[in-house]
This record gives sequence, C-alpha cells and structure tokens, in this order.
Amino acid sequence: MSENEVIFIEENGVGIITLNRPDRLNALTYPMVQKINKYLNVWEKKENINCVIIEGAGDRSFCAGGDVVKLRKEVLAEGGPPTELSRSFFYDEYTLNYKISNYSKPFIALINGFTMGGGVGISMHGSHVVASDKTMFAMPETAIGLFPDVGGGWLLGQLDKGIGAWLALVGARLKAYDLMSLGLATHFVPSNEISNLRSKIILNSPKSNDDVSSCIDNFSQKPSIEDSVLPDNEKILKEAFSFDTIEQIFEKCEELLRNENSFLKAQFDELKHKSPTSLKISLRQIREAKNMSLKEELIMEYRMVQNCLQIGDFFEGVRAMLVDKDRKPLWKPSKIGEVDNNRVDKFFTSLNELDLSLSN
Repeated sequence: MSENEVIFIEENGVGIITLNRPDRLNALTYPMVQKINKYLNVWEKKENINCVIIEGAGDRSFCAGGDVVKLRKEVLAEGGPPTELSRSFFYDEYTLNYKISNYSKPFIALINGFTMGGGVGISMHGSHVVASDKTMFAMPETAIGLFPDVGGGWLLGQLDKGIGAWLALVGARLKAYDLMSLGLATHFVPSNEISNLRSKIILNSPKSNDDVSSCIDNFSQKPSIEDSVLPDNEKILKEAFSFDTIEQIFEKCEELLRNENSFLKAQFDELKHKSPTSLKISLRQIREAKNMSLKEELIMEYRMVQNCLQIGDFFEGVRAMLVDKDRKPLWKPSKIGEVDNNRVDKFFTSLNELDLSLSN
C-alpha cells in the first residue's frame, strides 16, 4: 500500500481520516482497512481525541466501495479462492463496520460524493452521516455476484420491505433528499459548505453527539427534492418489491408493467441482468436482517461472502463488469428458476471455527 492511500491527522482533539485514492474514487484496499482499524482503536483510548471525522479526497467520491478488482486479481494470483486474503479482507472489513457502529466517541462521516458498497460500511454506521448535493448512494453488489454487505444489508433490512428490497436487488442510486427521508443520512450540508463545517468541528472539538449536532446545525439545510426518486415512485416500488421471493417480485413487475410505467420498466430491466443467485440470497438476507442486530447480521454476511467467493458468481461478475467490462457475465446458474432452496441455503451455513467473531 502507498503510505498516502489513507491519511491520519490529529488536529485540536479531532482525529481525521482522509481516504486518499481519488483516481480510484477512494476505493478501499485491505491495507487501508487495517490502518483505519488500528487508528480507531488508538483514538478511542486517547483522552485528547474527542471525535473522529472520515472524509474522501477530491470532489467526486467519498468512497465508491472496496477495491474488488484488486482483491480478485490478488486472490486468483494466490491460487484461490479461498486464500488468507479472501478470508481476512472481509473479516477485518466487517469488524471495522461493527467498530464504527459501537464507537464510544462521535464519528462523523462527510459523504460528499459517491458512497457505495464498502463506503457505506465505513460511514453510515457512525453517529453522524452528513450528505451533500454531490452525494450518490448505492449498494450495487448484485451486479457483481455479491449482495449488500458491510452491514448495508442490515441498514436496508430496517427500511420498508419494498424500498429495502428495491435498493438491495436493483442497486438503485439515491441522492440526499431520499437518503434523509429514509434516515440513512442524519444531516444535509451543501457541498460548498463541507469544508467550513469541517473547520468548525475542528475548532470546537466537540466531545458529545449533541455538541457535534450543534456544529452541523449551523450549516445544515433542507436538501433539494429535484433529484429525488421516491416521492413519485414509492407507491409502485412498494407494490412491486414487497414480496419474499424473487419469483413473486418478477411476476408482480410484469403485471404492473402492463400499464407501461417507464420508471418501473427501467428498474425491472436492470433487475433481469443481475446474478440470479445474488438476487435470491440478497432477498433472504434483508428479510432476515429485519429481526437481527447488526452484530448478528454481520456474522451472517461473513458466511455469505465466503460462500460467494467459492461457489457464487463474484469472480465472474467482477470480470464482466469491472475488468473486461464486456457487461456480459456468464452467471451460473443463469436463470432464477435454476437457483433452488438447497443452493441458497449453502450461502447461510455456519463456517464453524472460521465464523466472524465480534466483541461488544
């Protein structure tokens, strides 16, 4: 790892984490995950650190996810999966997500740009999630043979059944207005004020969540409804996606499309290109997540991801969408009807002594 891929600064009692790979949309590598874990552990114990800010370098992206292209290349080069890297990358990443959710000091994420996949895991479990007009959220994992992980499946599982399933299965993108309405972001601050907000937090060095909120309130506004998706489409999304099987969702979409709804047609067209296996395991995941704690859900996710790497479509999905970019993944199985319950069950089986272990 380049020493500058993630930068750590202490300033006036504030620990500042800057993801510094703007040319890669600040995508997370394994060494970055390890270093963030390390610094958060140190800062949590340091009396002179009052709160933590996490941000992305550049003006395009907070963090567009884990660097799955790099991960795929390295795991295959090592003769896997599985390899030590394929186990430890996700183990330490999910441990980091859980650490952020339980952090004893205010944890402020400035998600000023793309916030997807792994970027969701290192931001939206914190105490303060500040979106801007540049924020673009998505959990697009079903397109690469995965599922909404990093605790994102838990976040989506707490939403309305139809909206959560739509976001998980389609990988739909949302901007600030919708994120605020769903409770996935805590504040909205215009992008041209993010730097001033950052300076204010450093100047005040707040110790409590309430004090941080008071700082943010000086800059917070109501986001524009202009780029929102949900107000006009929430009703039909709930009609189409509130079922507990993929077959029912497909059937309902086809029924509703007899009325020629262009928005739903775009969602359904996108849905039909996803990994059939990923669709089935993702829907089961977020339905089960509804009644789980984040800790329980992350343990489930770790089981799922290890099986995705070995018997799922992950490596083929990354190849087709991000490496060769032919956008023609050869999913196995290739049809929804060929993914039976026995296959789905395999992704949720215990790894026994290799299961994820999280301490409170």
